[in-house]
Amino acid sequence: MTVLTESATGTSAADTTGADEKKYLPAERQDIILGMLSRGIVVRVDELARTLDTTPITVRRDLNTLADAGLIRRVRGGATALGDETTQIAAQPSTARQSSVQRSARTGMQPLASASTIAQPVPATSPHAAARGARFAGSDSPGLTPTLSGTIGVMFPEPSFNWPVTSQAIEREAAAHDLGVDVRSTTYDNGDEIAIVEDLLSDSSVIGLILAPSVRMQGADIWNWLEDAPVPVVLAEREPPFGVDGLDIVMTDYRTGVRQVVDRFLALGHRRLGLALTHTPVSEYIEDCWRSVTGRLDAVDSAFVRTNVAPYDSVGVESVAKQAIDEGTTAMLVHSDWLAMSLAQTLERHGVSMPGDLSMISVDGYITPNSRPLTALRSAHKELGRASVDMLIARYLHPERPAQRMMVAPEFIERGSVAPAK
Repeated sequence: MTVLTESATGTSAADTTGADEKKYLPAERQDIILGMLSRGIVVRVDELARTLDTTPITVRRDLNTLADAGLIRRVRGGATALGDETTQIAAQPSTARQSSVQRSARTGMQPLASASTIAQPVPATSPHAAARGARFAGSDSPGLTPTLSGTIGVMFPEPSFNWPVTSQAIEREAAAHDLGVDVRSTTYDNGDEIAIVEDLLSDSSVIGLILAPSVRMQGADIWNWLEDAPVPVVLAEREPPFGVDGLDIVMTDYRTGVRQVVDRFLALGHRRLGLALTHTPVSEYIEDCWRSVTGRLDAVDSAFVRTNVAPYDSVGVESVAKQAIDEGTTAMLVHSDWLAMSLAQTLERHGVSMPGDLSMISVDGYITPNSRPLTALRSAHKELGRASVDMLIARYLHPERPAQRMMVAPEFIERGSVAPAK
């Protein structure tokens, strides 16, 4: 199988040095791609972007358009002609190294590991074959279910809050599929996160990654780099930027959770509601869900929103408490736990009792102590971990399928901080 190393005119890339660049129309680009595939060339996103003098995002759109029309077969990192059984594009070493170095020059990252290091699935039998058979298609041999051999690389924030629970769930689910797990913790430093991912990709036993990058990973090139990684990548509790649509995602269904919170408040007679948020990787998503739910309900008299409130910013917390009192708020949803505890203490100093005067639900519910129990909307992190592993394995076995998004319903933890409105 030939890997794309030629220009749109059929001459080598070296032969076109110094030639006038041409901006192709979408139809022209797509015709060129189809022509290359008809000659048995495996097209890669990064190579096409250079050859067609456009961006990787534009190339992905062209490939998706052709795939949707049933003209090509989309695979991770590029595309093949219909009927081609290739599921991963293994670049020639010199080509892979060149594109990786060029990407690192743009992003400041170390070169991405070559696709040739990917561990392949090994059909086998195991004690867990029957359980896997219910989830994945059977192998070519009757009675056998394909199993995988290798390791799942995991990168989560420093081990606190819910992440240890999620990591343990991933390890248990991976073990059920005879897979190992390599869990790394990040300090939310962008460079540190990139180094961790690079190190995981350099391990030839790693068959996929489950990642929870920090909010600081905002550069489009970094997300596109993850999108074109040589192994499947599943994002856990993270929403990539607009335009990055090739990654599988497992997230807490905060829209359903927020709706349940608001419905509960309304059922108890609360009409003046409030939302207070600390800035976290999921806070904007929670805010969007809150505005969407409360904005369409006539029964809600008011629903103020305060964002980017630091839990230990006494002035900021005092300001939120004052607004809640001035507006006659009787029920609040607060994220995170630290902010909920700080706000509850501040409100009580102003004579607002809980839940007598104000009901409060905390989003997280992992650190509220017994001395101040708060009803919580908590992510089902055991299920989130299990679902992440299953999604990664399904992607590995079926790399051609469209990107998936799985929403995991949150849990309600009742702790007595919600009561009927007075």
